[in-house]
Amino acid sequence: MFLIGLILIFDGYKVEKVIVTIIWFLLGYNIAFNILGMFDFTTGILPIIISSIVGLCFAAVGYKLERLAFFIAVAYGVFLTIPSYFVIDNNIVFFIVKLVIAIVIGLLAIKLRALIYTIIASLIGATLMKRAIFILFPSLATPVVNIINLIVIILIIVGVLSQINEYKKLSE
Repeated sequence: MFLIGLILIFDGYKVEKVIVTIIWFLLGYNIAFNILGMFDFTTGILPIIISSIVGLCFAAVGYKLERLAFFIAVAYGVFLTIPSYFVIDNNIVFFIVKLVIAIVIGLLAIKLRALIYTIIASLIGATLMKRAIFILFPSLATPVVNIINLIVIILIIVGVLSQINEYKKLSE
């Protein structure tokens, strides 16, 4: 886990297709599981199998249509998040506002795709590294945990900056 974390922090942009595929699997799985939940069909192994199959179908789409999948994932996330920050009483107007904002941010995200992938990969890598440390040393003192957190934050910043620099070199 620690080694995979380091690889993701410093070379994560190279696995952008994998990241989109995983995100789309989780999206498909959650959508299917939520739909099954509306029919009180969430216990047992069958809902997990059905949700996994739907997740795999979504993952295949995400893998094949990476840019479109990335746009949809970002736009969908923005669309779902907007009501946490503001609400408009008129449902139709609010829907249109959410849709326009989601589309604009989705299009901006495509332009900033390299940066977003590097940040996501670095955060996933940092999470894996921290989990590996906490599995190896389950009862660390608070000052040690704070030092580990600081080191991980520094690694994320250095990793993102080095990946962006490398990405720019490759795209020239």
